[in-house]
Amino acid sequence: MAQVSRRSLAIGVALLCLPTFLFIWWNRDVPHFGILEDDGIYLIGAKSLAEGSHYRILNLPAEPYQTKYPPLYPLYLSLAWRAGATFAAKLSAAVILSWLSLPMVLWLFHVWLRRHGFDQRPAWLLTALFGLNPYVLFFISNLGSEIFFMVFLLATILVAEKPDRNYALVAGVIAGFGYLARTAGIALLPAALIYYLWIREPRKALWFTAGMAPAIVGWTLWSQTHAAPQHDIVTLYYTNYLGYQLLNVTLDNIHVVLWKNLSALLESFGSYVFPQMLQGLPAKLILQPLALAMILGCIRMARRGNLSFYTAFGAVSAAMLLVWHFPPNQRFVLPLVPLLLAGFYSEASHFSGLVRTAFQHKDRSQRVVAYAFAGLLIAILGTGAGLQIYMWASVIPEQVRSDRKNATEYAAVYQWIDANAPPGASILWENDTALYLLTGRHAVAFLIPPRQWYQSENDEDLASYRRIDEYARDHQLDFVVLPTVGPHRNPEVLKAAAENVNLEGIHQETGGVIYRVKKPAGTNGK
Repeated sequence: MAQVSRRSLAIGVALLCLPTFLFIWWNRDVPHFGILEDDGIYLIGAKSLAEGSHYRILNLPAEPYQTKYPPLYPLYLSLAWRAGATFAAKLSAAVILSWLSLPMVLWLFHVWLRRHGFDQRPAWLLTALFGLNPYVLFFISNLGSEIFFMVFLLATILVAEKPDRNYALVAGVIAGFGYLARTAGIALLPAALIYYLWIREPRKALWFTAGMAPAIVGWTLWSQTHAAPQHDIVTLYYTNYLGYQLLNVTLDNIHVVLWKNLSALLESFGSYVFPQMLQGLPAKLILQPLALAMILGCIRMARRGNLSFYTAFGAVSAAMLLVWHFPPNQRFVLPLVPLLLAGFYSEASHFSGLVRTAFQHKDRSQRVVAYAFAGLLIAILGTGAGLQIYMWASVIPEQVRSDRKNATEYAAVYQWIDANAPPGASILWENDTALYLLTGRHAVAFLIPPRQWYQSENDEDLASYRRIDEYARDHQLDFVVLPTVGPHRNPEVLKAAAENVNLEGIHQETGGVIYRVKKPAGTNGK
């Protein structure tokens, strides 16, 4: 198996990364900032670290310590915060800094493929399928920790699979950095134990654990000693993964969570081959079989030799996602996608071999069935490829234009708040982190527990909005802002707020309407 020179690999990776870099450069104003929620939290963490605020969630009224998201990615983004003179410059620098992880991921993924027996052509094909995937484009153009984490994930895997025992300790240290980049990196520890025990190297398992343990213990101690004392829904959501998990997933609904998460997980897997532009039964009929092919391919790869570290990590991560309090979407499964694409290629290669054999079958009916299956698979893959190109050429650019328009209209809301709201005001708004970063006012999102979605009681969402004044008072918020444009605009919610006697409409811009929360009678404004 011919090896690719480092120079050729560097050139190939650079060419694959060029389209995403150009997209980010042309959209370095990040018009979709705040949509994912986490992106703003990461940047606020970067701000607090850069300005010496001891890693706090500065947008919340109490400014509690950040004990939910570990600090490595925000620490990395703090370089951008220090470098930029204005918020716009800081944001642009942050997204470009975050993009730098992608070339490293593609390099490491290609090396992993070659090490695991993929020839040069399929290795480059799979590297390209990942690097040019429209979902990768979307997530790398946001401030998310997934691609950043994948640098440590793939580096851990490559080092851990080296035969020398000394590398197990180094792999554990790298895994520790991965855990400090993304809490889901905790899956690296059980994955390492499974892998090393499978290949009968228990001492390596101990060395790996020793290498990763300081990061786990250190972050756990920080989280426990700096935990916010409150246990309300806002505090749990922003500061406590485990607490929010226990609030939403219990014995009475675990079966529903498992069933819905399994469906979402399979659809998210399959969407990296066939973008999820269909909903309902048609999506399930296409995406879930593709996902099963990916999984079978991973199993087939493992059976060809020893279980790979990546396969063990994928199994542990998928198990975690099945019980998590949010349906696993494309973002959550992103760290598993290189493995899934490799598995899909292996299964497709196996299937094509079976089909070619069936083409030569002496029974005509068998040949007809083989041609039908082959035609169906080619049609699905061809359509999937076409949809990926369509997402690149139309869907994502149109979404950026729409987000930029909405951001401009939201900016008018922020400008009014900056000019008219008291400096100590606390505000309820969906893009809470963006509001804080642009106005300095504390802001909180309106949280509807995922438990409600799992119960499929959609009418309760509107009922919750009808009590939005109670939510605001419970969390000592002075104003409520509701969007009148964008993906979260809801006419029923706007109507309910307008009819709420405990909300006083005081201003409206194109992007949103601003209400003052009335104080209960007898409180004298306190």
